[in-house]
Amino acid sequence: MGFLRGYAAFLDYRYWLNLRPVPLGPSLVGGIFSFFAWFIVASIALRFVARALKKKDPLRADLLRRFARPLSTCGLLGLLFLLFSYEQVPLLGMRMWFLLVFILFVVWVGRSVLFLVREFPALRREDDERRRVQKYMPNKKK
Repeated sequence: MGFLRGYAAFLDYRYWLNLRPVPLGPSLVGGIFSFFAWFIVASIALRFVARALKKKDPLRADLLRRFARPLSTCGLLGLLFLLFSYEQVPLLGMRMWFLLVFILFVVWVGRSVLFLVREFPALRREDDERRRVQKYMPNKKK
């Protein structure tokens, strides 16, 4: 268990619930900022791809938007809490908020993955069947 020695502070509740934590150093602020900024960049990229697929494959576009939402929300919340932590705001600068953002992200992406595994194949089959039947139906005249 010697490899956990450096992470002992993460296992102590006082580390997460400290109202006045030690100020973040510049390298740590840069690392946290780039981490959450990549969330936002990935969200924007997924939204652009979803917009391009909207007419061609609306189900896949919806799926991409489902994965873009937690990225953008958690990215913005993480940057907001990083600002509060950097400015040493007593309640909003607590490290607990970063833990809650991480838990929110994991739960939200987990629900999206469950949708992908459980419900998406059935929706895909229904859409394929509807398209197959629709091609034999009369079209509106333009």
